[in-house]
Amino acid sequence: MIQVCDPPRQRQVRRLSAEEFFTLVRCGGAGFYRPCSEVPRMLTAGEAWGTARAALLVLPLTADTAAAAALRNWLGRRQLEGGCLLTPPVNTGEELPARLVEIAAARADRLRRKGTAWAVVECTETAAALLPLYFRQGFGLRALRPLESLAPCFLLCTGCAPVRTAPVWVPLEDRVQLALLLAKGYAALDSRPYGGSLALALYPLKETE
Repeated sequence: MIQVCDPPRQRQVRRLSAEEFFTLVRCGGAGFYRPCSEVPRMLTAGEAWGTARAALLVLPLTADTAAAAALRNWLGRRQLEGGCLLTPPVNTGEELPARLVEIAAARADRLRRKGTAWAVVECTETAAALLPLYFRQGFGLRALRPLESLAPCFLLCTGCAPVRTAPVWVPLEDRVQLALLLAKGYAALDSRPYGGSLALALYPLKETE
């Protein structure tokens, strides 16, 4: 006998209350949300989106928070007006729902008012699973560097226009080669499995920042 099963239900992604987001931060918060005294400032300036087990914040680049200020200091005056910042995900489950990244990216696109949307992903063991989700939403990896007092972070942004050329494939673990190419104006725009991790496709951009 063949048993027909209903497709698995996706967790609903919605705007979370401050209390819900604080609960997730306490259970599985990343270093980005330390000290906890910074989280109320983030919530006041931005929006928390997520599910019962995963969430992130959508912040304006002009927000009065340490993380946004650190990104502004690195960018200088480039693409700040109307821009948005997606914070690293807080995740208490095993996997980050791809739908959360999709909805947060769409929300940032509506809020950014012709500015650039940036996303921060901390360089942790789960980064290999996160980067392809952002690539599918039109983000490109532009830098690998510390942000504020955090360990190195992947900094991704929208609007990367590559030159029509074959990509340079670099294993995610080869941080030195990856950082060198990013510093030369390349952007990672795609990925493929490589061993137990990823290889990133880096392209030179038409206009380097």
